[in-house]
Amino acid sequence: MTYSIFDTTWGAFGFVVRGKRLVATYLPGRKADIKRAIRSQWPDAVETTNPLPGFRRQVLDYFAGKTRRFNVDIDLSEVPTFRQSVLRACRRIPYGKTASYMDLARAAGKPHAARAVGGAMANNPLPIVIPCHRVVRSDGSLGGFGSPNGIKDKQRLLLLEKAIPG
Repeated sequence: MTYSIFDTTWGAFGFVVRGKRLVATYLPGRKADIKRAIRSQWPDAVETTNPLPGFRRQVLDYFAGKTRRFNVDIDLSEVPTFRQSVLRACRRIPYGKTASYMDLARAAGKPHAARAVGGAMANNPLPIVIPCHRVVRSDGSLGGFGSPNGIKDKQRLLLLEKAIPG
């Protein structure tokens, strides 16, 4: 396992790689906080400067408003089966669009599991790559978001993608 932390226009961004597959991403924030989180969750991971150069470029372009989809292999092997199905459905939400928790529950084959979908979003190991920020409540309100700045980060990401009016 390796990891990298680098600066973006939004702050430091971190990610963890197993082989050539992405296993975790960390939303922009302070480098020290991201490093602490990675070392806590992945104590054997080794820091390297650029384990997935193409992905790093995509992240930089995303925060500059240029990348609309991440072309990277992901590893969800440590995620429970239901959550995997929800995360895969979430990954299909197009750039600039939103879907409700109920929409994802239906897409995952469990139409009455909107609350469980919320749990899957709260435990998304690959934020931005699996765009949990695009998941909103059925009434269109933003709902929650687990990031350094909470709902403000969700709103900022949706504004970047022009998924909500500014």
